[in-house]
Amino acid sequence: MKTTPIESINEVYEKQLAYKSVLKQSLAEDRIKLLKKLLRSIENNSEQIKQALFLDFRKSPIETDITEIFAASFEIKEIIKNLAKWMRNQKVSKPLSFFSIKPYLHYEPKGNSVIITPWNYPFQLPISHLASSIAAGNTVILKLSEYSPHVNEVIASILKEIFKEEHVFVVNGAKEETTHLLSLKFDHIHFTGSSEVGKIVMAAASKNLSDITLELGGKSPVFIDKNVNVKQVVKNIIWAKFVNAGQTCIAPDYLIVDKQIQNEIEHTFKEELVRAFGENPKDSPDFARIINDKQFDRLVEGLNDARAIGAHLIAGGISDSKERYISPTVIRNVSQQNKLMQEEIFGPILPIIYVEQINEGLNLVNSKEKPLALYIFSKDANYIKHVIRNTTAGGTCVNDAMVHILHPNLPFGGVNNSGIGQSLGWYGFKSFSHERAIAEARFMPMSKFFWFPYTDKTKSVLKWLRKVM
Repeated sequence: MKTTPIESINEVYEKQLAYKSVLKQSLAEDRIKLLKKLLRSIENNSEQIKQALFLDFRKSPIETDITEIFAASFEIKEIIKNLAKWMRNQKVSKPLSFFSIKPYLHYEPKGNSVIITPWNYPFQLPISHLASSIAAGNTVILKLSEYSPHVNEVIASILKEIFKEEHVFVVNGAKEETTHLLSLKFDHIHFTGSSEVGKIVMAAASKNLSDITLELGGKSPVFIDKNVNVKQVVKNIIWAKFVNAGQTCIAPDYLIVDKQIQNEIEHTFKEELVRAFGENPKDSPDFARIINDKQFDRLVEGLNDARAIGAHLIAGGISDSKERYISPTVIRNVSQQNKLMQEEIFGPILPIIYVEQINEGLNLVNSKEKPLALYIFSKDANYIKHVIRNTTAGGTCVNDAMVHILHPNLPFGGVNNSGIGQSLGWYGFKSFSHERAIAEARFMPMSKFFWFPYTDKTKSVLKWLRKVM
């Protein structure tokens, strides 16, 4: 697609500034009507979406259905079902000392928003976050990744049919367009991407004191106890790690495994990878490719460096630059100084670290930045509690992986280096809304008790308040 001219961005930005006051008055039914149109359009264009994902990085139609179309549609349906309830004023309890005050929370749109999205889930992420902002009553400028042009074209076509540009506008481009957007004043900025770029976005937001949501990433560890059903755990991890060829922000990044099950787990990985993708995963219709040459070269370099300084290959390790193909790879004895253990892998390479004591693994995880996700596989409740109590992560799954992002009643987000703020469902609506505190005096103003001049009566009232508070 053509890059969006800066002049067009500025023109629409001004239109959206004027239109946000109109949207502020919109009702739940107005927003739901638009979201229903969006849902129908996704269903009607599902084949075009699948084709676009295949062209951008050879993603299988079924995987696109699961991770892109279903995930986005599910999010929109949850919003449609709950929006009227979310938009109502929320009562809060009141203490006896505030007997004359009716307190409640009022949810209002933040105003004009910009959503900057990545390439790894180029349909699901833009549409899901767009739906949250629409539900909250904001205008949206949607900046799509330049690395997924075919999907961008489908998204732009869908949105243009439903929304006026003063409501929703798609921007295509790269660094220049993103930098320009960040120079403008937005009421809310939602960014999904790397921690490195997240710092740049946060610095830009600070100049206008814009509210911000950052969905970043990090090295999401997996703790595997010795008492598990190894086959079941390995199959679970293979899906979570190698879906989308490992290009998932909450994919398992490395395993911390009890050394007692080393032989069994390595044998099982070899066996189950063949069952999942065949003897030659390159021929599997279910295995995606790396998005571009830059990411491919980064991953191959990290893998080659790791092997050169002593890492042992358990499975995979094959690559083809013409197809940007890297086979599902499992590796052990990776040096902590290697890039694979220093940076988020974001590809189909899975290091295993064996430990004799759980605290070895805990010390390793806690020596790194706080991850976006952390996974625990164990039948021992004390083991599970110990890991949770002694680590920090944006979210955690126990005896499963990645499914927490789909749960409609759980927030999705990171902590510090892995993100700021929360998204999806009710939490996405809240992120794009201003939670306004309202204290309504019903019988008499509280200030009456403290009117000038201060007297002994004032002291008595204060003494009573101290007792009942």
